[in-house]
Amino acid sequence: MKIRNIHGLPGGRTGWLILVNLFAILLATSWAEADMTEKHRYQQQSGDKKEHFTWILENREGYLLRTVSLVEEHQTLMDTAMATRLWSLTNVETGTRIQARREGNRILLQGQRHGKTIERTLDIDQAPWFQALSFALRAFLAQPQPSTEFWTMRPDKLTAHKVRATKRGKELFALGGQQVVSEKVEISLTGPAAWLGRGYYWFRASD
Repeated sequence: MKIRNIHGLPGGRTGWLILVNLFAILLATSWAEADMTEKHRYQQQSGDKKEHFTWILENREGYLLRTVSLVEEHQTLMDTAMATRLWSLTNVETGTRIQARREGNRILLQGQRHGKTIERTLDIDQAPWFQALSFALRAFLAQPQPSTEFWTMRPDKLTAHKVRATKRGKELFALGGQQVVSEKVEISLTGPAAWLGRGYYWFRASD
């Protein structure tokens, strides 16, 4: 993934479908290593606020994705189908340490946030849980179906939401002063809440 613009939807990291305002995440550097690790360096901008973070993916009998900034780290453990099995959030500024794991049709949450103990169960259904959309949507793009539904979780509210991803075709996107061919994916809530908001991911076709 190279750029994504999102507004009004739930999701993962500070930048995984939780911001009401529009933002962009721009790729700064990327490289691959022999140990099946993929790394990217991003700049995230929301209004005048800018933040850099590192995106690190390890491929070892499933996937472990880490997004790391100066004060916050997210870890997402996924199976070979890229569905989330375990997710954790650590923030040294707020004293946050939260872990969520899937057991059947439930997501079990526990940890500390702002000095308060959290223990919660979120009921879901048999649909997959995708917390790391920047990675999990790659599998969807490789499949023939035009749309798919899955669960994702808001880390700011610690609530689970069922969303729909829909392919919207190829588009030219300006990146680093160049026009690149991208695959556009629309993300929206399902059911009666679908009108509340939608967002978009652009995946560079060459990736």
